[in-house]
Amino acid sequence: MEYCSRIVLVDNDVEFLSPEALELVKLIDTEKSIEGAASTLKISKAKARKYIKAIEKYLREPAIVKSKKRGADSYDVHISPACRDLVGRYAKFLKKNEDAIKKNFELIF
Repeated sequence: MEYCSRIVLVDNDVEFLSPEALELVKLIDTEKSIEGAASTLKISKAKARKYIKAIEKYLREPAIVKSKKRGADSYDVHISPACRDLVGRYAKFLKKNEDAIKKNFELIF
């Protein structure tokens, strides 16, 4: 027997941060590309942008993914400090909850 849990953050009944969105933001930060991150996760660019827009709306930021042109075909892409802080706290929250859920699962089942 196993369990499955999915913890999402919601604001005014609107989901704005999920494990999938967390992975997307992490990949954008490492791959330096929304398109590359979406491809790695095997989701559409439209779905990736939907995740990004939900976080932007919650943070009241016009853009959480910032890009600055470095050369003819090159951009420096990074995540805003507010987004980095939010996803860091969310990742920590998920880990603490996963530990507690696992412990309770083992106690009860």
